[in-house]
Amino acid sequence: MNTMQRIAVILWYEWRRALAKKWVIVLTILAVVFEALPFIVLSQTPLSYLPSEARENMWVVGVLSGQSLFVQLIAIQIAGSSMSEEYEQGTADVLLSKPITRAEYLAGKFFGGFLLLCLVETITTITGMVLSFVLFGIQRNIHFVPLIFVAIVYASLVFYSLTFMFSEILRRSNLAMFAGFGVFLVSQIVGTYLLFLPGQFYKDLSQLLPTWSATALPTSLAMDLNLFPRGWFVSGLTFTAVGDVKLATVIIAIYTAIFVVLTYLRFVRSDVTKKAA
Repeated sequence: MNTMQRIAVILWYEWRRALAKKWVIVLTILAVVFEALPFIVLSQTPLSYLPSEARENMWVVGVLSGQSLFVQLIAIQIAGSSMSEEYEQGTADVLLSKPITRAEYLAGKFFGGFLLLCLVETITTITGMVLSFVLFGIQRNIHFVPLIFVAIVYASLVFYSLTFMFSEILRRSNLAMFAGFGVFLVSQIVGTYLLFLPGQFYKDLSQLLPTWSATALPTSLAMDLNLFPRGWFVSGLTFTAVGDVKLATVIIAIYTAIFVVLTYLRFVRSDVTKKAA
């Protein structure tokens, strides 16, 4: 087998490992339910309170409603056990005893989990689209769906790569997931607090936090495309983080690169124990 085939084998193995835990399926179902409930409520809203422009672009609400919370939680869950579970079960040394390099093993693990996350995001995106058509009729600007989807996928790299790093460094699934969620929660709280402080400095500082770029990129892109004007009454309920699309894109790239490099350095320089004590 060549390099790509060996990576593909680990990738497929990672899919089966993650899906066997059932948490991915449970969180995906919750994400779909979270999408459906606001749609059902909004579909009962009188036409006078929901302009035709809003009804015709309601797919944006569906596509983006779960990305700031459930998508991040699913990313944390998938990545949190990716590397650490192999140490806990004593299978890491078995896998690496095969004719495969550490770089190939790491690539298969990382991209396997991330492609599974992309599948979940595809399901939630399609669900939002279907609900918007069923409950609100013909939708406009749906040619922007692929662009928004790419933004959601790209934004999820932050906490996926962060928790993947914790999974390798801590080598404990629960600790890695708690650490990833802890960073998410603290960053969200600190970021919200900074936005209430007077002065541009604190606003700029809040944009350096990982949660800002992870949540701001898709919503900011939707704003720039005029898919969700600020004047709509539901904007305050749905979107809390907006900003510069280019800045968010760069910050995501920087965070992801740092986390991936640290993971690689830790992995190639450490011993692979038979089983974590």
